[in-house]
Amino acid sequence: MPRPFGDSPYAFTVPPSVSAVPAARDRVVQRAQRLGLVLDEELTSDLRLLTGEVVANSITHTQAACVVSVRYFGDRLRVEVTDVDPTLVRSSQAEAMDESGRGLFLVAALATEWGSQPCAAGKKTWFELAVSAPVVGTTAITASQADGSAVEAMSITRADLRMEHQAS
Repeated sequence: MPRPFGDSPYAFTVPPSVSAVPAARDRVVQRAQRLGLVLDEELTSDLRLLTGEVVANSITHTQAACVVSVRYFGDRLRVEVTDVDPTLVRSSQAEAMDESGRGLFLVAALATEWGSQPCAAGKKTWFELAVSAPVVGTTAITASQADGSAVEAMSITRADLRMEHQAS
């Protein structure tokens, strides 16, 4: 049975480099698969795209590390990206010739729900996708089996990330 929302999320830190975005996308998809969720090709593609957009947006605008967490609850998979910038994000419409500015527009278009909220570290930008639970007769891997030593205890604070930002 999939883990409920109330359980501790799977979380990891993404270094402050856009070159780290592909690995973050892969880890999120792998986590969803380890939870035993039914992900077809389209849903997997959307999950990869939205994760990449939210993580890249965080890194681009903060020049600092961010923390990505993944939770499953009911019929939703939620991905949260926590960063040090307290400015809440909103979707905007890019002009035809703009080379950037479409990321959150894509998130708004493809996610079941999405948003941004303040937190102690700065803000959390999140999105949810509607997913199917594991097929009857299959067993989802428990948190301890799936995560092993890969789960990193997350304690993100504004001071920690600001120091990291200033050092780079």
